[in-house]
Amino acid sequence: ELATLPNVRVLSRTTVFGIYDSREYCAVERVSDHLAHTPEGQPRQRLWKIVAKRAILATGAIERPLVFGGNDRPGVMTASSVSTYINRFAAVPGQRAIVFATSDSGWATALDLLDAGTDVAAIVDPREAANPMAESFRKRGTEVLTGVVTDVAGAPVRKAMVRLVDGRSRTIAADLVAVSGGWNPAIGLGSNLGARPV
Repeated sequence: ELATLPNVRVLSRTTVFGIYDSREYCAVERVSDHLAHTPEGQPRQRLWKIVAKRAILATGAIERPLVFGGNDRPGVMTASSVSTYINRFAAVPGQRAIVFATSDSGWATALDLLDAGTDVAAIVDPREAANPMAESFRKRGTEVLTGVVTDVAGAPVRKAMVRLVDGRSRTIAADLVAVSGGWNPAIGLGSNLGARPV
């Protein structure tokens, strides 16, 4: 285990926010922000300046939003954000949802929504190949549509307009549109130092 090695310090609850010249990394540690009462003599946060000979940046990925009319209105969220609200905070951000996804991770959010008791009116996916999970969603009352969301109405959202692959249009009532356009690697910190993705 890393914590038992004498030359290793594990900084949990710590985020690197910048990389600078001479391999200098700055990070903020949330020491007691998460506690109801701050322990005596402890700060809320601690700033770390780390100078490292080598570093591994495992910064994850950022979900791509999908662009359509009204995609910046209240009630339109990335699918991963919706899943975070449900699974981390036990809060459902809508009562009737549409999931607009170009990746399978959006389908996982639809499952999270159903399991949380939300009515998932439709999953809209432009990919023509049927997702293996499509039939199980249909059995739970969710429409599975091949097409794209083109617009939403209302602020907060009250309905979404969908263009199907055959050219027909549909309007579906919903107060939440969860979008998933796939994932991009989070390479911003490495790019600050001139690193290029391979």
